[in-house]
Parts: sequence; structure tokens; C-alpha cells
Amino acid sequence: MKPHAPLTRIRLGLAALALSGLMFAIGILLRGEVDMSNPEVFIRGAASPMFVPAWTIILAGVVLNLHGTFALYRYLTYKAESLTAFLALVLRVTGIALVLPLFGFFLVSIPVIANLYHQGNQGVIAIVEANLTRGLGMVVLGVGGTASMIGVTLFGIAIWRHGKLPKWTGVLFPLSLPLLAFPLTFATE
Repeated sequence: MKPHAPLTRIRLGLAALALSGLMFAIGILLRGEVDMSNPEVFIRGAASPMFVPAWTIILAGVVLNLHGTFALYRYLTYKAESLTAFLALVLRVTGIALVLPLFGFFLVSIPVIANLYHQGNQGVIAIVEANLTRGLGMVVLGVGGTASMIGVTLFGIAIWRHGKLPKWTGVLFPLSLPLLAFPLTFATE
């Protein structure tokens, strides 16, 4: 193996991290506003022709973000171990792992539920409520979002301490996730 091969993989992973942010932005713009507190509004949004392509892009962005998270950890620990970076990695990967199935549910099941709803099956509202507005989905999203927020905050601290990356990246990186993990409005996403 070439001596620079690990650095090339790290750089590719960091590029994947940046690309995932772009994919989130594109997916959110295509998807449009999502109101998970109102199942009927959420289902109407899922009937949009852009819903599936948008969630496909978002889901691909999550996978690239996962790869980029490992690359960021490896970059920060390439020459010296960092407990902060390790804890950041564990929490960030846990957060991504928790929200990934929910995003898959959005991509695969919600369009089918929306189609059944538009065919007059009002009972499907209970499925959305059980998974999103009052159910386990919101708990998983909350726990996953919180773990991810703590993880990116720890990554920000590790970046700040590392010294090779600009200090502003240690501030900007943690600020990116709260707006995605707990969207207050479409504009904040």
C-alpha cells in the first residue's frame, strides 16, 4: 500500500462530508416544508412528485455524512489519539444510526400511505400518528438528534483543539446540525 493512501481516503471522506451537506440542502429544497405535528398536512406533502426524489437525496446524504464522520475522526486522530474525537464519533454514529430507519420510512412507506389516504383510506392517519406525531418515531428522532448534536459539538471542540483546521470550522460545524435535527421552520433548515 502506498504511504499516502490513508490520507487520500481521509480526504475523500472529508469531501463526502461536505457533499452530504449540499445533498441535505438540495433534498430539503426539493422536499418542501414538512409538518410532522399534523399527519394530514404531512401526508399531503408526501403526495408531491418531488417527495421521493428529495428523500432519496437526503438519505444518500445521510450515508455520505456517516462516511465523512469516520473520515473526520480519522483526520483528527491521525497523529495522536483524542478522547473528545472518539466520543464525538460514537455519539454522531449513534445519532445517524437512530434516524436512518426513520428516514427510510419517509422514503419508502410515507408515499404509499399518502396514496392510500388519497384513495379515501382515512385509517392510515393512525399509522403516521403512531410513527411520527406521538409515537416512537419522534422519540427516536429526538434521541438521535440529541446524540448527533452532542457528537458534532464534541467534534467542534476536537477541531478547535486540533490546530490544523481553521478554528472557525470548530464553531461552524456544530452550528450546522441543530437546524437540521430539530427544524423549527423550513427557513431554518
